[in-house]
Amino acid sequence: MKKSISMLVFSVATLAMCLSAMAIELSPDATNVPSAYAKVADGTITYNNTTTAYDSDTFNAILGAYGLTLAPEGVAGVPTSYAKMAEDKVMFNQNSIAYTPQDYHNIFTAYGLQLTPEDAATLSGVVTYCTVSDGKITFGNISTAYDSKELSTILAAYSLPVMETVAVVETDCVDSDGDGVCDDVDVCPGTPKGVQVDERGCWSLEQTYLFDFDKSVVKPVFYPMLDEIAKILKDNPKMTIELEGHTCSIGTEKYNQGLSERRANAIKKALIERTMIEADRLKAVGYGESKPIMTNKTKEGRAKNRRVDLKPVW
Repeated sequence: MKKSISMLVFSVATLAMCLSAMAIELSPDATNVPSAYAKVADGTITYNNTTTAYDSDTFNAILGAYGLTLAPEGVAGVPTSYAKMAEDKVMFNQNSIAYTPQDYHNIFTAYGLQLTPEDAATLSGVVTYCTVSDGKITFGNISTAYDSKELSTILAAYSLPVMETVAVVETDCVDSDGDGVCDDVDVCPGTPKGVQVDERGCWSLEQTYLFDFDKSVVKPVFYPMLDEIAKILKDNPKMTIELEGHTCSIGTEKYNQGLSERRANAIKKALIERTMIEADRLKAVGYGESKPIMTNKTKEGRAKNRRVDLKPVW
């Protein structure tokens, strides 16, 4: 017997592998709120009820009051009229622009926010922003200026992935692959050295954070994670990887099957194009909703089921 850590505290480089969600809300103690958006005094927030099209410099400041930052990697996902890169610096404009709900959504996700179908449904009948049907979110395509109360309602439907605090528990166990998960509960034995695994002992990426809802393009903010995968492959030149796409049960079985295949192939494509990994070392397959690892009856379970498992083949 040997002493092994049964669960690991995951690093920032692999943040998509162990994330929960934190609701977005403006703190009554915030001190950096633009006056065009709201006034905060004595622990009370008073929103400006005047319909306003903000310039992007002010809009960025509003999101900054919520603790959000647009990283250089995220600029590619926003409208060019909102922000551009200039000498490695994010540049915002001074022109007041009312964007379409789809553009607002792209801006929010570029700041790292996410919107699930369940949370999007809470906006129905409250503000004209999006609709939800059969688990699919459809955003409006008409340029719309919102008052600050409406904008705060929209933001409240979004959430931000945050690092979970994972307890480190030492137990006496056999851990043949050294991934920190004991053999008797390790669902995925044989993971290569250096891989950060989930509680099952599997090398897995949560799709909720890698992709926008109903999309199959890897967000630029997660490119460093692709670099980590490529490093593992380069450190193990005889190893190939099977990228297994999975979904939750929202939507039809046929649609989910196709979505799982598209997302597995998207990661394969991104790895090949970004890291120059040989195509014959990557195989993409989709399993749709057929292999859940948690219940689909809860929001948290569905988020875990939307994943891409990386299965090493030696």
